[in-house]
Amino acid sequence: SNQNSLNELIEIIVKTITRGGSVIIPSFAVGRTQELIYELNRFYESDSTYRGVLSKVNVYIDSPMAITTTQVFRRNAQVFDEEKKRYILEGDNPLDFPNLYFTRTSEESMALNTDDTPKIIIAASGMCNAGRILHHLKHNLWNPRNSVVFVGYQANGTLGRRILDGEIEIPVLGEHVMVKAQIYNLEGFSGHADRDGLLEWVQGLQKAPQNIFLV
Repeated sequence: SNQNSLNELIEIIVKTITRGGSVIIPSFAVGRTQELIYELNRFYESDSTYRGVLSKVNVYIDSPMAITTTQVFRRNAQVFDEEKKRYILEGDNPLDFPNLYFTRTSEESMALNTDDTPKIIIAASGMCNAGRILHHLKHNLWNPRNSVVFVGYQANGTLGRRILDGEIEIPVLGEHVMVKAQIYNLEGFSGHADRDGLLEWVQGLQKAPQNIFLV
């Protein structure tokens, strides 16, 4: 479930940071990244037992599309569900917390890899086939102190799947990089509805569809 995956993610973060490593999370820019921000916000602003460690760790969202999408989510808080609306009414923006930073420029992105401070980097693309995540993998995969956490499906043939399948050396941006970081796969963050979720969505339509196409 999502809650179990979130607890596991927090434990991975704390374990990694404590040994001096960073956590790299390949994530889809739309939907999944905002879900991660929302869930991390709950831990960063709660009195959890991990508060002491988390208060020292910065979270970087390194994807221009994810940053823009997060701004859209923030501006449309009126369509959030009741739980999220309650957060907002209590004065807490569910998509923001003190340790959260957005790196829009490529210079800001590159600076993350010249800084040895333990951190959390959430970057696209989710299956590691393109985007800024490739630079972070190149600079972090070889270090056994670091962790790479997959929070979404990895299709066959993608770089993400090759890492998950346990390949010990992978090509990244023209270089062969040894995979020595700790690799985790948290499936509970799936953003796709199941059968019940899809049926509930269709039943909620004011006008029933005449045809439904499953692709």
